Amino acid sequence: MNTPAPKPDAFDKLLDTYVEELKEMSEAQALDGADPATMEKQGAALLQQSREAAGRRRLAAARAKLARENAAPDIVGAEPAVSAQEARSYLARASNDHRYTMAARELKDMSDEEALRLYAQMKELEREQLPPDEDA
Repeated sequence: MNTPAPKPDAFDKLLDTYVEELKEMSEAQALDGADPATMEKQGAALLQQSREAAGRRRLAAARAKLARENAAPDIVGAEPAVSAQEARSYLARASNDHRYTMAARELKDMSDEEALRLYAQMKELEREQLPPDEDA
């Protein structure tokens, strides 16, 4: 099945025109009297700074994620605490909910820890699906 190519918007047309204009310029015009070696060094320095900044952002995001995971209560101490039977009842209801896809499992044969872990995962999914203003 062929899908039509998206129509270019005004920004795409402007960018294409700009690139074509740069291609048609001579090197002297494009550099506007600047030294090519200096421009190359400045470009490499700018690229290196960008890489370092991106690395710092990734590191900060990873640290924040780790802090959130470490601050999250464990399954046993989670509030409100539920029993393994309550978790199994919830999982049985969720297995018939169209929002979830669960692998076929025999809930009565599942260990208490596994039932509580799966319950906590599903509750976390529910929290993530709520819009920010509804999150309580």
